[in-house]
Amino acid sequence: MRFVLALALLLGLAASPQAQAEPPAGDAVTAGSLLGHERYWPYHVTLVRDWKPPGTGQLRQGTRGVLIRVESAEQARIDFGRWGLHPVPIPVTDLVANANRIRLGGLAKPGPNFLVAIGRFLLDPAAAKLDGYAVERALPHRAFLCAFADPEAKGFAELAGALAPLRGRADLLAILFPQTTKNDVDTAAALRSSGWTAPFVLGSFAEAYTRTLLPPNAKLPALLLQTGEGRLLYAGAWEKGSVPKLSAALDAAFPAETASRAISAGGREPR
Repeated sequence: MRFVLALALLLGLAASPQAQAEPPAGDAVTAGSLLGHERYWPYHVTLVRDWKPPGTGQLRQGTRGVLIRVESAEQARIDFGRWGLHPVPIPVTDLVANANRIRLGGLAKPGPNFLVAIGRFLLDPAAAKLDGYAVERALPHRAFLCAFADPEAKGFAELAGALAPLRGRADLLAILFPQTTKNDVDTAAALRSSGWTAPFVLGSFAEAYTRTLLPPNAKLPALLLQTGEGRLLYAGAWEKGSVPKLSAALDAAFPAETASRAISAGGREPR
């Protein structure tokens, strides 16, 4: 229960007036600028008019879903629960309107969308007794490496070892979505034996979040690198060449952290 209470505390603090940043001056957020203003992404999105996803029934105006991520200036990935997960045209939603409400301080944002969604379901395999991974430990990280793999499959130890240097980055937190039917205690034991000490998702939620985050028919094991709001930085099947690609994506997304590491290592700040 500790991680549930920690998340509740986080949400309460984030919603308080003291925790809200001053609304910035400047231009309003538009569909074209959403990808560059992810801190204003709302957690919930509502249809502002009837809309029919391809190959299924019509969704009515007022249907509300959870924003998974903005994918482009035209489209967002939204989970409508029993009405399905769909790529949705941004103009049929209140996404832009609510982003501006958040920007101006008229709508509270409880925290980074991805952590708000998943923070309650993280477990710490490194704990002496299996327990929740406290959400405040995840907050300082700017990027999240989501790995979708079976911890008891052949080759998982190789994957864990290859990703270990990345897991040591201060700006990154790795999270495993275990592709297994084993219970969480057995999963934690398998992770420890493979050298994986980063958090993993409760087994009862891992499958649902795998469907939510990955594209249909994604090849497993898979890797997805994203920000705390859910902005996609990299996605692909695991292969030996994945680590350089992930490092490049991180350095491109967070050049300040790259410069800081270079300076602390005795190097010069890159020009």
